[in-house]
Amino acid sequence: MPAKMTEAIILQVKPFQESDLIVNFFSADLGRLVGIAKGAKKSKRRFMHCLEPLSWVRLFFFEKENASLVRIDQGELIESFEGISKDFRKWGQAGFFCEMIKELFPIRDPNREVFDLLTESLHRLNQKNGDPALKAIVELRLFKLAGYGLHLGSCLACQKKIEAITQPFFSSERGGVLCPGCLKGKGTRISPGALQSLQQSLVKELSKVFRIRFTPAVKAEIENVLEAFSRQVLGKELESVRYLKQVQEAYG
Repeated sequence: MPAKMTEAIILQVKPFQESDLIVNFFSADLGRLVGIAKGAKKSKRRFMHCLEPLSWVRLFFFEKENASLVRIDQGELIESFEGISKDFRKWGQAGFFCEMIKELFPIRDPNREVFDLLTESLHRLNQKNGDPALKAIVELRLFKLAGYGLHLGSCLACQKKIEAITQPFFSSERGGVLCPGCLKGKGTRISPGALQSLQQSLVKELSKVFRIRFTPAVKAEIENVLEAFSRQVLGKELESVRYLKQVQEAYG
């Protein structure tokens, strides 16, 4: 079978046996795949700097029918995003995006929008000053692309328009907004400003969405909403989230 070629972002790399690597990557046209790169630890010619986490690469690989792993034969580096690897926070955020993708998207499920969102977010993160709103925007859109879009335009129960709700609540269990009369159980108060920012983050075109800016108060609200919703969907706290909390505690 002839080799296939794809552009991809490397999500995770693990050593295997003496000289091989197991590579988890997200392909532009094939979705998430896992492959084995035979002899990658020793071969500088076939895999020059291209099997590092977060690298944007061109991979050449073979697939066998019913095989769980593809065989990665060669790679070429397109972009290394060096600015990310030099910053603890940026590295943690980029790792968070990759971990989210591994959790939300199954093997061999093509989704070009996910690839475009990931590459654009890495480009933004690679810039000198980064983007304080980036993590929340990417998280929201990844949930939406995985089928977990938030219901924000009206009360989930009675369908009352959000403009008519004096004090909306967000339900992480139900994934959307409830009015006070329909709230049963736990809910988090959410301000009109935070709701508007959430809605814009979900509907704006990718080329424009990263122009959105959050006030510190709105950013804190959105982060609280997403933390609760993520725990509800994923059933756990991600390793990258714990890492980011440790960085925040250590460096402020």
